[in-house]
Amino acid sequence: MHIDEQTHLPTLSNKSSRGFSKYVVGGSIATVLILTGLGWGAWSYAEKYNGYIAPNVFVGGVDIGRKTPEEARAILQKQADELLNHGIDVRYNGETKNLPLSTLIGSDLVEYVNFDLDQTLKTTEMARHDANPIVNTNKILYALIRPFRTAMRFSVHTSELNQSLHALFATDEHFAAETAFVIKPSADTWNIEVKPGVSGDQIDDAAFEAALSNTLETLSTEPIDLVKAERKPLVTEEVAAKEIPIIQAILGAAPYHLVYKHEDETEDSWKLDSHTLETLLVPTQDGTVSLNRDSFNTFLEPIIKAVNVPAQNARFVIKSSHAVKFAESKNGITVDTEKLFQDTLAQITQGSTSPILIATTLEKPSVKTAEVNDIGIDEILGYGISNYGKSPKNRKLNIQNGVNLLNGLLIAPGETFSLLEALKPFTTENGYLRELVIKGDKIEPDIGGGLCQIGTTAFRAVMHAGLPINARQNHSLVVSYYNDPSNGNPGTDATIFDPAPDFKFTNNTEHYILFEAENIPSKTELKFTLWGTSDGRKGSYTPPIVSKWIPYGDEIDQASTDLKPGEEKCQEAHKGANTSFTYTIQNPDGTKTEKVYTSHYRPLPKICLVGVNPTQTIPSPETPTPVTP
Repeated sequence: MHIDEQTHLPTLSNKSSRGFSKYVVGGSIATVLILTGLGWGAWSYAEKYNGYIAPNVFVGGVDIGRKTPEEARAILQKQADELLNHGIDVRYNGETKNLPLSTLIGSDLVEYVNFDLDQTLKTTEMARHDANPIVNTNKILYALIRPFRTAMRFSVHTSELNQSLHALFATDEHFAAETAFVIKPSADTWNIEVKPGVSGDQIDDAAFEAALSNTLETLSTEPIDLVKAERKPLVTEEVAAKEIPIIQAILGAAPYHLVYKHEDETEDSWKLDSHTLETLLVPTQDGTVSLNRDSFNTFLEPIIKAVNVPAQNARFVIKSSHAVKFAESKNGITVDTEKLFQDTLAQITQGSTSPILIATTLEKPSVKTAEVNDIGIDEILGYGISNYGKSPKNRKLNIQNGVNLLNGLLIAPGETFSLLEALKPFTTENGYLRELVIKGDKIEPDIGGGLCQIGTTAFRAVMHAGLPINARQNHSLVVSYYNDPSNGNPGTDATIFDPAPDFKFTNNTEHYILFEAENIPSKTELKFTLWGTSDGRKGSYTPPIVSKWIPYGDEIDQASTDLKPGEEKCQEAHKGANTSFTYTIQNPDGTKTEKVYTSHYRPLPKICLVGVNPTQTIPSPETPTPVTP
């Protein structure tokens, strides 16, 4: 046995290897070696791997064997960062395009793929290791002849990536058209014809998702070849023609009336006439007719707007260190759209002209006024601050909108609070503003930044209050908005994006907690304060420490037809970092609960879109080569 100079780890000598190989087949390797006099040497060899990952351990195609967990993390992190920075190349109809895996909205990077290095490394560290020294020796030696392979763990926002993928090849796909009715009024009747469906071909989403999963599991940089799938109409022309008499009967009985009855017995009514039905009725495979769901939902929009009333929790403000009620709790009402669809379809196909009653569901507030009239909130549990100086206008307005939605919320004892749920929906109707952002080689409107400022401020307030944190993820980039006020370092931020990641914490006190959100425009400062009744606990966290700064690469130029030829629009570069800090809860009984939070921020080179004519191209950045140890 000798020590390999390159890795500083042991390898078996040729002589020992031959003796080992001779007895591999047919039983316990460790036992055979002991019986042949090699047991002590084999055990000593295996012990050299304490604190190291065993040899021949792979994550996808990346060999991390003979590395410390820290070295393995650095290798995998670099590979993941390069994949996220570059995106994935996809081929369709002989054309290769790049599918971005993230979007920079203002200074907030939204990633559609999240790699879970912790779980991945946990699997590899346990591979070929065991607490029993004999079993451990057996596993280490077995690793020399049989590699251990595992997949990179990840989560992916499939719907967003699918949407981006189809947008890339919008002119190359030919979507199938379903068989439809063509209805035209004529005197006292209707002329009804059948428009035959048309077959089409488009990207096979299921095949893409499977290929994408393989790419992410293996950290591959190879292009994905997209599969073309033929789509045929679900209903034939012959079947649809037999349904024409049903259409005649439905139109003949129109109009129908959708009625909503209020608690005071008054009614609101909406008419479903023949002209509207002309746009809703569709053929089915089973000889009946149905309603086009998308069109029916559009028809329902004014009804939903008139009927729906969101549930309202009791809200409070702080005055003279006491919580004062400023909004009563109220029940909410929501139209049951699925039941209304089924009721409407049943009514018209049965030829009934009776009123169609609009079904609703009752939504009760989670915090009722009667439950919290005497909540006794009179002290600060903790507060968090952050500064959003130099933010663009829409970002500031989005921050203010978030403050409006959060201020005065009550969190019940035992409740797990979700920041996403409190801020949703992320729409212009709910007060959020859009701005132009770069998505790959396109410039498109999207909901503006600012939400992560809210996540970061809430994270700091919760830690100062000493509450348990259920879900937190750091941002992907180092951004000055989120640097900790104690020393200006990154590390104490929290990102949110619908549907994930979320920021969650639990009120494990015996009293209600009041969420007070303040925006101080004169200081461009956000301050969140959690009020309640203290049980004696104290929360704190150490200033974040940067263990490593990671430089960004060379500028990347991408051709874009969204800009005038020669015009540029750039995203600034961001250096990466590895940071850590310790969150401590001093419990009332004198014990301490500590958790170390580590964060990785990936480097991002400066990316510039360069305007070109549609027929002009500029060199694309080279695909990064796989990282090898």
